[in-house]
Amino acid sequence: MNVFSRNNQVVHINLWRTIINTILLYGIFFLGWHSIKSMGTFKRGFFCNDQSIRFRPYPNTLTRVQYRMICITFMNVSFFVIESFHWILGPKKFTNLVYRVGSRSVSSFLVTVFTLIGYSQIGYVTNELLVRFVKGATGRLRPYFLVACNPLSIVECEIFNVDVYVMDYQCQGDPKYVEEARKSFYSGQSAVTMYCAFWIVLYMEARLKSVFRKTKMVSIIQVLLMVYGFVTCTTSIADNKHYWSDVIVGAVVGMTLAYSFAVWYGKIFKRTEVGEDLQDVFKPIGNV
Repeated sequence: MNVFSRNNQVVHINLWRTIINTILLYGIFFLGWHSIKSMGTFKRGFFCNDQSIRFRPYPNTLTRVQYRMICITFMNVSFFVIESFHWILGPKKFTNLVYRVGSRSVSSFLVTVFTLIGYSQIGYVTNELLVRFVKGATGRLRPYFLVACNPLSIVECEIFNVDVYVMDYQCQGDPKYVEEARKSFYSGQSAVTMYCAFWIVLYMEARLKSVFRKTKMVSIIQVLLMVYGFVTCTTSIADNKHYWSDVIVGAVVGMTLAYSFAVWYGKIFKRTEVGEDLQDVFKPIGNV
């Protein structure tokens, strides 16, 4: 539901629609998460002589939830910082829109930032659900699968050809650990990292290039963000949690979704003010 409506230079914000949209977004997220979880993970077999699933994993420095919270927080804080620079040092506007919730005026700065956070969260929810669905549907074994599974003696591997593909096996490891070891493709960490990093890079391009035309500072920060993102992605390979193909696909998916929700949906390169592309839905009531 659209939360903005415009009357001349006044953009009205429907607070109740904003609250309902937020509830629906995260309601869909948790409903989709539990629905995908209830479907289970595809039980994939393996070759007896498969050396790629015999590695030992290194412990995580941060949990999955902690890492995602850091990424989201960093992205949201970046929106505040970038918009602050644009607000203070950016080119002056020829027209200014006035934002109101009911009869109260609201800062255009806050409207812009929270609108961006909303766009980014829609993309983030899509990203997470897509990751969970693909992981469960493919069931690709992680590099440490045999360590997690600790299977009982497999007759086919001991008596018959070691090249045989085994489907009938029983794991002795912790069921939750084994379940997680079946979710290698694609890397959720890479998808989240590159989604957040590329969103920030795109928004810097849209808002700060005109502010810092005479320096390369924006470009340097953009490069550093992308380098940091790629380096972070590769740590899961070094920790024996993912294969290189998992990381590459995750990074590509994350960047694609960031571009889609920032440029196509958020239109960050096409509009400078929230609501400037809206048509009046009320009859003119005079100058504001």
